[in-house]
Amino acid sequence: MNGRLKTNIKKAVACKACIAALAVQAALSACTGTAGVASDWEAAALEQDGKVAFTQTQAIDARPFLSESELLKSVSEECWEAFGLGKPDGLASVGEKPIRGVVVPHHAAAAALSAYLISRLAESQPPAVIILAPNHYNTGAEAITAASDFMCHSKRVSAGTEAAERLGRAGLVSISDEPFKREHSIGMLLPIIAWYLPDAEVIPVIFHHGADEGRILAVLHALSPEIEAGAVVVASIDFSHYLTWAEAVEKDRETRGYLENGDAAAISKLDSSYVDSPTVMAAMLMHFGTEGMEIVANTNSGILMNNPVSPCTSYFAIQFR
Repeated sequence: MNGRLKTNIKKAVACKACIAALAVQAALSACTGTAGVASDWEAAALEQDGKVAFTQTQAIDARPFLSESELLKSVSEECWEAFGLGKPDGLASVGEKPIRGVVVPHHAAAAALSAYLISRLAESQPPAVIILAPNHYNTGAEAITAASDFMCHSKRVSAGTEAAERLGRAGLVSISDEPFKREHSIGMLLPIIAWYLPDAEVIPVIFHHGADEGRILAVLHALSPEIEAGAVVVASIDFSHYLTWAEAVEKDRETRGYLENGDAAAISKLDSSYVDSPTVMAAMLMHFGTEGMEIVANTNSGILMNNPVSPCTSYFAIQFR
């Protein structure tokens, strides 16, 4: 056996081990751990101009959603190879528009796919990341944002409190930290964002299933100052659920057609056998259009785990320039 073949075999084994570990992490996150408030942070208040102004020192603990070891696996180029992805391009070439938005999975088994696309933003280092995601528990207001920072292993990720307050004053969102203590659609991505974009603040907004896309677009419009200053929009979306590998491929083929045709109206009406947050995906299409859209990858957990029988989750990685 020649040296190159041995190396390729080792990489294949490493990739399978990586994906298996991420899949186990996804199952554990779904069945057990939820994030809470990091215990080593306390709230404080300062008196300024005769008024009490709260200075945020507590943080929502996002670490249980993606362990440090799983984070390190997800940012590994060997894991990226398991998704058929090469080294990211980084900055746009001369004359090419920068990446303004991405769609990435929040299923921990596909953390490497999310890391791959988020890594493409690293060289431009956007000042803020707006995350649009589903509220899996469908509790509370139709749209919710957080006011506290997040703890991601050794990194504290700053929340965009000014933007959150503006959205709240406009009546577009409710402000509450509580849902984010157990919401993996935000928590799984935060350690990856902290890894590649350590100085960016995050503005997370979660929406009920079927939330009106008009509200989502209104949130993006209200965040125009951040977007014009270079903020990127990350839509945290998983696609087909609860179907076999082959069935998911068929659903994804239909979804791809809607995406490529820019058919936001059709996407907004899809159920969870196609996509878990149809109106967020529809709003992304309406906001960015299809001219600068690229579907970077599409696969499912059945393919990755070589399991054609068990119910799986499918993923699209999409970027908008």
